[in-house]
Amino acid sequence: MAVIERIPVQRAVAVIRDDSIAVRPGRAQLVAPLIQAAITTGAVALIVFLFDALPFWLLIAALLVSLVMGPVSVLGLVYNIYGNEFLIEREKQSARWQQGFLGLGIGTAELVPFWRIARIEVVSDEEDELASGQQQDVVQFEVRLVKDNDREFEIATIASARPLADEGLERANRLASHVAEMTGAEVQLASLVEPEPEAVAAPARRRRRRITRAREARS
Repeated sequence: MAVIERIPVQRAVAVIRDDSIAVRPGRAQLVAPLIQAAITTGAVALIVFLFDALPFWLLIAALLVSLVMGPVSVLGLVYNIYGNEFLIEREKQSARWQQGFLGLGIGTAELVPFWRIARIEVVSDEEDELASGQQQDVVQFEVRLVKDNDREFEIATIASARPLADEGLERANRLASHVAEMTGAEVQLASLVEPEPEAVAAPARRRRRRITRAREARS
């Protein structure tokens, strides 16, 4: 199965193929399990090769580290290599949300058949404001699957700095379009809100007025 496209999403990547779409952990998520595996290997090496030379308390500490980090690193590696957060398969005609870290991203947590999908939509918080009334510096776009009973399920989230919001929007709309095409569902894409000319010009007019008043005060 050749990969048609990879779409980066928040802390993951959407892998688009002819007969499936999978949202799986990004390669950067492998860093933590690899570090844990390296620490576990070092602890085991200390016990094996320096058993007679190390103090008892250090051997106990190394044993505890290997007992705790060993299984965690293995689970993390398996999840990041083989696990999926979200999976659509054309042949099985279903969308599935997989279990998280401890479930290795393999077991099904939620399943929605294609015929139960009402629509795929993209929503954003672009117009949301902070408590101060200023716009947020980061814009989030969420790709959702809406079931025929109006239940909403998150497929993926994409976060972009406001100046790069158009790029994040394009990725979110592209992923939603791929999911809609494979499931045969309706798709509702998002768009950015164009700033009103008056809202942009008003601060400039106020600054010009303040500068004029300052010059009059000096004269």
